[in-house]
Amino acid sequence: MNEEELAKRFEDAVWHCEQHNPDLNFVGKFALSEVPREHGYKVVLTGEGADETHAGYPMYLPDYLREPDEAWSAYNTLPESERTNQLHQAEEAARQHYESIGADGGRYTEDVGVARRMLNNISTVSSMTAFQPSSVFAPWTSKAFPASDDAQMTIARNADGIARHHMNKDWHPLHSALYVWSKGHLPNIFLTCLGDRTEMAHSIEARTPFLDHHLTEYVNQLPPSMKLRWIAEEKRFVEKWVLREASKPFITPELYNRKKHPYSAPTKYPAGGPMQKVMQRLVTRENISALGFVDWEVVEGLLKTAFDAGPESPGDARALRLLLVVAGWVVLGKRFGVKRAEP
Repeated sequence: MNEEELAKRFEDAVWHCEQHNPDLNFVGKFALSEVPREHGYKVVLTGEGADETHAGYPMYLPDYLREPDEAWSAYNTLPESERTNQLHQAEEAARQHYESIGADGGRYTEDVGVARRMLNNISTVSSMTAFQPSSVFAPWTSKAFPASDDAQMTIARNADGIARHHMNKDWHPLHSALYVWSKGHLPNIFLTCLGDRTEMAHSIEARTPFLDHHLTEYVNQLPPSMKLRWIAEEKRFVEKWVLREASKPFITPELYNRKKHPYSAPTKYPAGGPMQKVMQRLVTRENISALGFVDWEVVEGLLKTAFDAGPESPGDARALRLLLVVAGWVVLGKRFGVKRAEP
């Protein structure tokens, strides 16, 4: 897979997904789904759900550390004083990580706000909103839709009152984080543009064994420290620990020991390359005007800074991600004949 292949599939992938995305990983999945079809296969097995049920993503670590694991205290090898210290380090590491990949690391802040307090202060909600494109919206939108600008509040309200009660009274913060992610990003992104829609674009049916309801109901009852495990001898955390142990007899040492790395596409592309040419063709003053809700002056600035033009202008990952979102809106607007948004 290379830049040219991503660029030439971008518009078709957006159309099949029917939504925007700040990452080109969905284009990679769109291309990957071509392969089984070319070889005559109609059904594949995929791994969606393993990270959401077994705590596989790095952003879950602060929420695991947010409170002691009382459910497995006899086997919890992380001292309480060390837990507090590790929590501060994990939150700072999360902030730096998101900033390094072009996201809004400022959402990891001490002033957690109402939305996080509604969810027992879990920081996973911050990572879920780190790619919000609110800076590109036309000024009139904030006046017309004032409540829609708080993405974290939208996520908090997506959890009903019963779930929020459990988060604040019963559930460990890690399990609250898994719940919120599984109610939001899992169905809205991972099972759509990284799942069913890119697969069915090529008539491929994907089965998700890690989302089998018998398995998920069982894993939901396991203590947090069976999912995210502190290995005292090695001074490190192991994600999906119980899944690794269950799979150990059947997988290679390389897979057993491999650290989780989210599936994401590069964010650095050269000026004058295939990706920039696609963006320049899609993101024009005329096309932005046809959307109606995007500020052309802001987007024009993104076009100037998103791509690598050398040491003096190395390319801004945040600008690229926003540009991908806007380009996706242009594709959807054109292909579905969406009327211009008006104040």
